[in-house]
Amino acid sequence: MAQLSEAIAALDKDKVLEIVNADLGSGRDPMELVDEARQGLEIVGAKYEKGEFFLIELMRAAQVFQAAAAVLDPKLKELHGEAESKGKMVIGTVNGDIHDLGKNIVKVLLECKGVEVVDLGVNVPADKFIEAVRDNQPQVLGLSALLTASVPEMNTICTLLEEAGLREGLKVVCGGGIVGEVREEMKADFATVDANEGLKVIEGWLA
Repeated sequence: MAQLSEAIAALDKDKVLEIVNADLGSGRDPMELVDEARQGLEIVGAKYEKGEFFLIELMRAAQVFQAAAAVLDPKLKELHGEAESKGKMVIGTVNGDIHDLGKNIVKVLLECKGVEVVDLGVNVPADKFIEAVRDNQPQVLGLSALLTASVPEMNTICTLLEEAGLREGLKVVCGGGIVGEVREEMKADFATVDANEGLKVIEGWLA
């Protein structure tokens, strides 16, 4: 396991920042660090679901992830530069989940590529996603989560969009550690654990 993954799983903020800064300083691709962070997130999620971690550990994990994202974001912006407006996306972490490192990285990369991103934050109720889609009329809706229990919530949001008459013309992408294991159960247009893969798909939709 990569050092960054281990440090995130151990909720060691100082070690995470030490590794991120050292690796970026050596010229490593920040997206490689994003992938390692994702692996660490998966471990945190697994411990939570097994009862080894509780809410206080999840809150600590969120703080560690935010610290890593704060260092990675400027480098990602530097590498991807600025671009003209290409569309709009609403994004958020679904109700019952507070993990947001992957969501934040995707947001930064999309903004660098000229996409207007409306970030609803974490632990977002289903009705707030519906309201945001109605108010902002995005081309894409991004649902983020790490925990297995969040999958039904993602599907509920897709169903509510259909019932509200908001599904036509809207692409829905789900991202997060658990998504790769349950793709066949998802009602979204696309599901991935890979931020890079998700970005390519979103850009294709907006092209």
